[in-house]
Amino acid sequence: MANCRWFCLLWLAVSEPLYAGDKPTQIDIIVQAGRFAEAETLLRQQIRAKPANWDAHFRLAKVLSWQKKFKDAELEYQMLLTREPRNADYLLGLAQVCFWRGDARATLPLIETAQSLAPGDPDIWRLHIQALVTVNDATSRQQALIVQQQAAGRFPELNWAIVSSAKPEQLPVTHEPSQANANRVDPIFDLIHRNQVELGGSYEHLSKNRGFWRSEYLSFEHRFAPQQLVYATFSQTERFSLNDEQFLLGGYYPLSPKFTLNLEGNVSPSPKALSSNSIMASLQASLGYKWFLTGGFRHSEYGTGPMQQGFATLETYFADFRAAYTVRVTDSLNRTQFGHSFNFSYYYHDISFITLSYSMGAESSGFQGVVLDTQSFALYGRHWFNQDWALTWTLGHIEQGSAYNREGVSLGIRRAF
Repeated sequence: MANCRWFCLLWLAVSEPLYAGDKPTQIDIIVQAGRFAEAETLLRQQIRAKPANWDAHFRLAKVLSWQKKFKDAELEYQMLLTREPRNADYLLGLAQVCFWRGDARATLPLIETAQSLAPGDPDIWRLHIQALVTVNDATSRQQALIVQQQAAGRFPELNWAIVSSAKPEQLPVTHEPSQANANRVDPIFDLIHRNQVELGGSYEHLSKNRGFWRSEYLSFEHRFAPQQLVYATFSQTERFSLNDEQFLLGGYYPLSPKFTLNLEGNVSPSPKALSSNSIMASLQASLGYKWFLTGGFRHSEYGTGPMQQGFATLETYFADFRAAYTVRVTDSLNRTQFGHSFNFSYYYHDISFITLSYSMGAESSGFQGVVLDTQSFALYGRHWFNQDWALTWTLGHIEQGSAYNREGVSLGIRRAF
């Protein structure tokens, strides 16, 4: 009996620190999987067992804020700051809670104190800039420029811009590009520049003496919020010596923090090569940890009959990069065919980007709903010279089955105001 008692005491002495070490690892795995409610339950169990477990309180505050339980998170941070009023991590956490709940002015004194205590933390500098821009008065905008310049000097290896996304989890959304151009929501939203207009054109040479294609377009977009905008494009195209005009109107609307709806329609008053009308709807879902899934459907009417196309895109963002895969199912002229696209993008200076794209399988030939087995390579991007002016460009090579090859270039000038 005595030996058993000593064995139990020895087991408790060994197992208690062992399990104590396992719990944070277990919670980390749960958090990485996006199971925040489960992580909250485990952390509260730890705190009940040991109320003075300040690390568990800190982790709980973060998990609560990620679930948008801002009041509970604020109480945890305030308790922690009562013990350590000059802890920069606690100040940053409470500042994030204020910012995410929409109180940028309350964020500023907290983040300024945190910055004075931990000037080497770039996350503190970035939130400081975001809060100043979100306040959006003349003084705060000027101060944001100053802080941005200081941050760029202190952290030259990082990208710095005046960012003002209302919430950090709001990332770019994309959709299947229209025939006119590819609209997208940029990775930052500038409260000062709510409007953008772009003028551009393209030229493509066709093999086998098929001549050339050309187009000119004028596009406009107005942003209401980080992921809420409307866009419109007027384009004029020439394909096989046939001229078409097309009007396109679309928009993005966030249904919730996790879902964004994109609707788009176009009409052509004289459809010779393009569709007479088309409508597209897609829904993007945030999967957590910068992964997104978009599903959509497009219906187009041609002189030869209707074309239906469904598509799904899985994309992820990491560091300054984006990787995406798209599968398309196209039904046209009584044939159902599949196509695939792969995109890899690099973002530099926050809002400039360059993308390498490869597509294979069925895709519209760009003429009256005809679908061909294609293979294409494209390199395209948008380079911002400053906050007002940008250049968009595309280089592409498309093999339209055995019909012909297309090689072309497009250029556009974009103005933000």
